[in-house]
Amino acid sequence: MNLAPLRIALVPLDERPVNTRYPQMLGEIAGAEVLLPPADSLGLQREPADLDAVTRWLREAPQTASAAIVSCDYLGYGNLINARISQDSAAAVLGRLGVLEEVGAAIPVHAFSLITRVANADNCVEEPLYWEQWGTRFYKWARLTHRSETELLTGEERVILKDLDAQIPADLKADWLMRRLRNHAVNLGLIDLAARGKIASLLLTSDDTAAHGFPSRERDWLRGWPRLIGPALSGRLHMYPGADEVGSALAAQLINAHHGRKPRVWVEYAIPGDEEIVAPYEDRPVRETVLGQIAACGCVAAESVDACDFVLGVVTPSPRRTDYRLEYADEDRRDRTAPYQKFLTRLGALQSSGIPVALGDVAYPNGGDPLFSDMLLAEGAALRPGSLSAYGAWNTAGNTLGVVVAHGVCALYIDGVPERAAAQTRFLAHRFLEDWGYQTVARRAARDIVEERHGRRDPDPNSPEEQAETRAIIESHLSQLLGKLQQAGVGAGLALTPGSVRLPWRRTFEADFDLA
Repeated sequence: MNLAPLRIALVPLDERPVNTRYPQMLGEIAGAEVLLPPADSLGLQREPADLDAVTRWLREAPQTASAAIVSCDYLGYGNLINARISQDSAAAVLGRLGVLEEVGAAIPVHAFSLITRVANADNCVEEPLYWEQWGTRFYKWARLTHRSETELLTGEERVILKDLDAQIPADLKADWLMRRLRNHAVNLGLIDLAARGKIASLLLTSDDTAAHGFPSRERDWLRGWPRLIGPALSGRLHMYPGADEVGSALAAQLINAHHGRKPRVWVEYAIPGDEEIVAPYEDRPVRETVLGQIAACGCVAAESVDACDFVLGVVTPSPRRTDYRLEYADEDRRDRTAPYQKFLTRLGALQSSGIPVALGDVAYPNGGDPLFSDMLLAEGAALRPGSLSAYGAWNTAGNTLGVVVAHGVCALYIDGVPERAAAQTRFLAHRFLEDWGYQTVARRAARDIVEERHGRRDPDPNSPEEQAETRAIIESHLSQLLGKLQQAGVGAGLALTPGSVRLPWRRTFEADFDLA
């Protein structure tokens, strides 16, 4: 069956590659074109997008696109960070979002909006400036406040909550709470749009959440409405943990719908039973995160491995529920080597039988598990990494799994087209080089060098010399690591484009680069 080309208009969460480049690269694998607003309108970090230009672009989208994916944080506030720091009123934001109804009358609009996080760090890079001093105290105060509403606190916890309540300045607390109230009101307005059928679907995702805290509190308020409203929201509203992966997941969903398919996904967990662990920055067992991402990508859980379109292998979260630390190496090697080997053997057998295998490593946030990565990339490993349909290990469990499932979906539609096969080879290599090569290995090495030379692990964002120096350090490491990946069968024929390493937000937390 010859289908017309699929073109998707994407208003991204912000300008970072995970929100712009990933959906486009995934689209290339499946033969779909993902269109973005003009580059000069996208904004940068705390600088909001040119919303007039973005709105004009979105109004014109029905002329070239058959569907739209729209971040309401971007269209309403200017980007993700401005949803956390701007002083705009709920009325102003909802006014901007009114264009969704207009565009939705012409093409299906799939909107998504975040339930604002509470960052557990004294760092204001992505938060209000006072987070530099008060961030961790705000986090503890919000967590204990929520818990005090749902369960009894210990005597010590009541004292801590009272002290925090007194310590945090009242004006800062009011500023922060009123912004949360505004964002909550906007999400209620979006539910109204979905219930009245003005948009095709709405995702309300929780950004860096936990079992207790204001995000979970607001999530519970919001999810009461679909239960009450009933059929008008049936199939239109979904809620689960996630953020930066949503654009990729919704692109995969639209690609599946374009082909009239709901791929069946069979899930294999590395350590049986550990799928019940709640991963860091999330509020539910990873098993539920997996199912949420499968649904978000327009797929269904398979009833058996024999009846699946692809297998999703999940490296389950560490019970430590923290980022990886070097001191974990010996204990992990003792406790996890045997189950990892069994897992790799099982996935290798499925791969050899012709079933596509996608792999999501969520043992630790922000990079692949070093032990598992070494086993996967070892010579003679049971699972062939270069033949995977997808791989990811990059941030939270939801971020990782959403992109991995989306990637697995897009790989189903290569259909022997050389350009799509080349796009698959490039994206798979990019994922390995970024998630394992950069985040697990090169980032730590680069930060050590920067700290030795400049006394801090990130280069000065306002120093072109330090920025260039750091990019050169990263490029050197990535070039070597690409060679190791190619020995394992990943990225054959590709090379790191000289001078292409970029630090999108002028920090080492994330990096981007080109392979050709």
